[in-house]
Amino acid sequence: MGKRSSRAAGKTGRTAAGHVRDVKIDRVGPVTIYLRGDAYYLYYMEDGQRKRPRIDGNLAVAKATAADVAKALAEERASPLTFQRTSPDDLVASYLTYVEEVQRRAWRTRQRYRAGLERFLDYARDRSIEAIDRITVSDVEDFVRWLRGKSRCRNGAKNGKKEGYKVGGIKFVLSTCRTAFNWAGRNRRLPPYAENPFSQFPADVLSEGDGEASEREVFTPLQEKAFFGACNEWQRSLFVTLAAYGMRVGELTHLLIENVDFDQGVLRIRSKPELLWQIKTRDRRDLPLTGLLADLLRDLIDQRPAGFVFLHEPFFAMRKQPAQAFANDSKFRQRLLRLAADMPDATEAERRRAVTAFCRSMGQIPLKRPRMEVMKLTEKIGCPEFTRAHDLRHLFSTRSQDAGGNPLLIQQITGHRSAAMLAHYTHFDIDAKRAALETFHARFTEPEETDE
Repeated sequence: MGKRSSRAAGKTGRTAAGHVRDVKIDRVGPVTIYLRGDAYYLYYMEDGQRKRPRIDGNLAVAKATAADVAKALAEERASPLTFQRTSPDDLVASYLTYVEEVQRRAWRTRQRYRAGLERFLDYARDRSIEAIDRITVSDVEDFVRWLRGKSRCRNGAKNGKKEGYKVGGIKFVLSTCRTAFNWAGRNRRLPPYAENPFSQFPADVLSEGDGEASEREVFTPLQEKAFFGACNEWQRSLFVTLAAYGMRVGELTHLLIENVDFDQGVLRIRSKPELLWQIKTRDRRDLPLTGLLADLLRDLIDQRPAGFVFLHEPFFAMRKQPAQAFANDSKFRQRLLRLAADMPDATEAERRRAVTAFCRSMGQIPLKRPRMEVMKLTEKIGCPEFTRAHDLRHLFSTRSQDAGGNPLLIQQITGHRSAAMLAHYTHFDIDAKRAALETFHARFTEPEETDE
């Protein structure tokens, strides 16, 4: 007969083979508390499977957790410690489906999310990470080093010039991963009470490494004058409107004639679900038509009853005509709905290609065209560092505040979601800062004495 151990109950030890011995400490209903080394574990059966989760804490925490688990099992609901182990591929596929079908994010937003998460998948495959619950803050640090050594096309484009990641791009990838992991935690795909490793990583301290943060600039007054002076009639109609309202390029290219109300003097920015396009923030807004813009839009629309306000250059120059004539924009939108309805088995990408092709035949400006025209003009006037039509949105935000405009009013005109985002678009030059300081410093100047 073997010798009975003289070890006191509840004290852990080792087996003859040297393995750490599990010692039963307590039992709460169907849940048993064990001590292994210095850590407490629970043992119970759930859905016919043995569960043995580790508890981070002392015996009191273990007992409280065991009580919560026992209560959940008695009520035939999922244990608070239960989670579904998920691979990186499953996380990305499930989260993007949620973004598309539940949040109903805009197509381009989903494309940016997909591009960021695909970089995470590339890293996970490179490091042979099989489950997302195994990712730690150290892995996130390694991910950042990995990203700094990679190149990519901007905004998830398939073709284009490849360049290394800048800090803004790395922060976007980390932010997208953080949001996806938050979703995973809410849906029991991460261990309960586990911290999000992407939330723990201090992304705000990342820098380019040259010791100085890059600061975006806007046109100087001379560059601005040269830019608009170099525009032809078609280019000027686009860029004056973008600069006058701080409008997004997509809002301009999707503007229909029905959105312009000359009687009320209002320009209405609206989403176009029939065109498979939505305003970035989903917030519709009304903009007042000033004399300059009213005259410009009247010339563009002329006698046309329907279609896009801003036409692509071949249609503007009347070298091409729209594929169909519509009595009003309601008929035009109904035609687009029928086009999508005739493709019930098509994928979203196929429907989008069909709708885009029809809109192009109606004279819609391709979204990338304004950027190409800006690059031609800035190269011509000697400031090729400005490459985006979106820079005119920055120009409006800066100039309007420079002129003393109310920031909240400007925010409503531009459609920025928050004042903080508007601040990101505002760039005061040294002269504006000097004028503000001279006005403030005047209070410290002693008044001149006058002879009485």
